[in-house]
Amino acid sequence: MLLKVMKKHIKLLILVFFPFCLIGQISTFKSYPYKQFSNYFSDAITFCDSDTTQHIELGSRINSKISYHDNKMYSSLLVGKVFSANLKNKITLNSNLDHLIGDFHPLNQHLADSLDLYFPTYGDKRFRWQFNLKYKVNKFITADFGKGRHFIGNGYRSLLLSDNQTPYPFLKLTTEFGRVKYYNLYTTFLNPNQSDFGRKKHSTIHFLDFALTDNIHFGVFESILWQSKSEEVNKGFEFAYLNPIIFYRPVEFSKHSSKGNALMGANFNATFNTTVIYGQAMLDDLNISRQKDSDEEDYEEGFFQNKFGFQIGVKTKYKEVDLLAEYNQVQPYTYGHRTVLQNYSHMNQALAHPLGANFKEVVLMANYKKDKWMYSIKVTTAKVGLDSLDTHYGQNIFESDYEASTGGQHSYGNFNGQGFLTKLNTMYAEISYDYKGFDIFGSLFYKTKKSDLGDQTSLFYSLGLRTFPFSTFTDY
Repeated sequence: MLLKVMKKHIKLLILVFFPFCLIGQISTFKSYPYKQFSNYFSDAITFCDSDTTQHIELGSRINSKISYHDNKMYSSLLVGKVFSANLKNKITLNSNLDHLIGDFHPLNQHLADSLDLYFPTYGDKRFRWQFNLKYKVNKFITADFGKGRHFIGNGYRSLLLSDNQTPYPFLKLTTEFGRVKYYNLYTTFLNPNQSDFGRKKHSTIHFLDFALTDNIHFGVFESILWQSKSEEVNKGFEFAYLNPIIFYRPVEFSKHSSKGNALMGANFNATFNTTVIYGQAMLDDLNISRQKDSDEEDYEEGFFQNKFGFQIGVKTKYKEVDLLAEYNQVQPYTYGHRTVLQNYSHMNQALAHPLGANFKEVVLMANYKKDKWMYSIKVTTAKVGLDSLDTHYGQNIFESDYEASTGGQHSYGNFNGQGFLTKLNTMYAEISYDYKGFDIFGSLFYKTKKSDLGDQTSLFYSLGLRTFPFSTFTDY
């Protein structure tokens, strides 16, 4: 059975890939993102440089995998086309179109069903199209237009803006002068299960990165997200938010969107030889006024509107080994909103950390490369306060804050891990061999989920062939 399925995939590989394999191309694999603020094309084929000032290139990519679990076999096949063009270093275009099929394993199918999606990062369709058209306005300003995903940060996760969701339309302006890089990102997100007036929401994101020294960077983040339509008013896109100057709160108070969802944060990284120390701090809401009641006899800390998260991590390289250790924590009800339609999400997927809120997490990773062999392992462990039926303890960002099970809009005494404390552990180990531009790989994925409601354990063995990284296993 295994040979039959592999032959089928290999035939399809030859049919799709061979006409384009004469184009020189290099496969790039990164187990965790070394991204600052970039469009998510890192999983695409990196083309060879034929002409750095002008070129048009076309290629194909594939990721085929078979997995075994409980004596059952599951397969997935992703085939795609990538297109790259550069016109005199003034206009560049990168695009990829992927088609994903397969009888996905039960863990992924359960996740897709819970999100009402065909597959995470694909939305409700089997096809995923991403493109980025970049125009260099002058030596200081670059404009990007397209449909894709973005990531802000230096680690494996991001608490500000991550790339775990379905691609979305965007316009990004990058201004660079001296030690300063300033990004304006204008986007439109969707709530797919809502009626017409609640489906669309707009967002403006600012990120200011300042190089304090050649090795130390500090960044300031701001995001405002508002509902395009409601039953009372059709706001559309608030053109006041096109203002490129950071800090929007004064503008927000003067507009219909004064009840939008605002987030602020900071990002930093310091490099010492081959070691990088990085971190993030994120603030969703902070209600200091409630502290004035602290002298009352029945006062409790942990007001639900005090929402924040933070990250600290380190990554280093020792000879041929890359190492990463990261800690993430997000308090209950963070990223949510009293108006569900204005939560920090797109297509039923969180825009920041995929666990949502109300969790503590540790991520450990190691990669070792020797000649054409690559060995990698990733371990995650998290404690999450989940909900049961008809409860809301702060993990689910798709519930209204005012429905908090700890007291609604007068909710005190909240703490990280409240609700049904659940321990999530995952381990992904992989060995791959680079053979003429392809990776032949084998992997093992192990996941446990333990709580008072029950224990679940899953173990998968996989074998596959690929030209770029793509996984059907989620570590959350």
